[in-house]
Amino acid sequence: MTTIPALHPDTTGLVQYFEGLELSAYRCPAGVWTIGYGHTKGVRDGETITKAVAERLLASDLAAAAADVAKLVTVPLTDAQRGALASFVFNLGAANFKGSTLRRLLNKGDIAGAAGQFERWVYATVKGKKERLPGLVTRRAAEEALFRGGDWRAAIPADAAPAPVAQKVEAAPVPVPLIRSAPTLAGTATLTLGGIAGLIDALGPAGELGAQAIGLAQQVQGTAAQVQAVAEQVATAQGQVAGAVAAVQAIGAGPSVSSLLLGGGLLLTLGLQVWERLRASR
Repeated sequence: MTTIPALHPDTTGLVQYFEGLELSAYRCPAGVWTIGYGHTKGVRDGETITKAVAERLLASDLAAAAADVAKLVTVPLTDAQRGALASFVFNLGAANFKGSTLRRLLNKGDIAGAAGQFERWVYATVKGKKERLPGLVTRRAAEEALFRGGDWRAAIPADAAPAPVAQKVEAAPVPVPLIRSAPTLAGTATLTLGGIAGLIDALGPAGELGAQAIGLAQQVQGTAAQVQAVAEQVATAQGQVAGAVAAVQAIGAGPSVSSLLLGGGLLLTLGLQVWERLRASR
């Protein structure tokens, strides 16, 4: 049986500060029934408890979070790192942590990279809309400070007031770059492993993550192929216009007004055809 090391003494204080103590059941900003110090398992509307029960539930929940950290992390941790991760898992759940880029970087030994991932987990769906919550922003900053071996209290702004913490947390959306040209799209169509890892973070721990990520990658690559084909048509059209102008010039002494009008008309016609193809492929 694996022995779970004792948590850093600051862990309980950090969780208590951000969760607050509520002796009657309430809905967190994400709509999850909660009681005590952020306890959610089996909580029902109208339920009440005592402070002593709340403290026992917190100790049990933190022990479970620490066990999840011990199971999912394969590199040595300091007490402070273990405590910060226990608070992190306590709030967003073991499934989210398991699929996170934070865990992946940590297990590769990239401690600094893992520390930088805390700040991504500051979103929750409130009334059907994904929002960045100030309470989660401050909590992640405190956990990151503890993870780096510092004082978590120093990460809290002097004018910060305790805010309700969501119990169903999501990562920051993966930014989608604006594609401005066919070469840009073709160059970014192939998703890197890091990009797919970030996408998986955003989608959450659902069982169809792999299929969703692969499907999105295939859609992007398909769009890139369509735009590349149009770009090739443009190049062909340019060659045809050049050939037409050369033919007209061969008949006359030089680029007369009529030859320029002929070439311009041909280019305009081909350009409109390309534009229709582009619009249809969107």
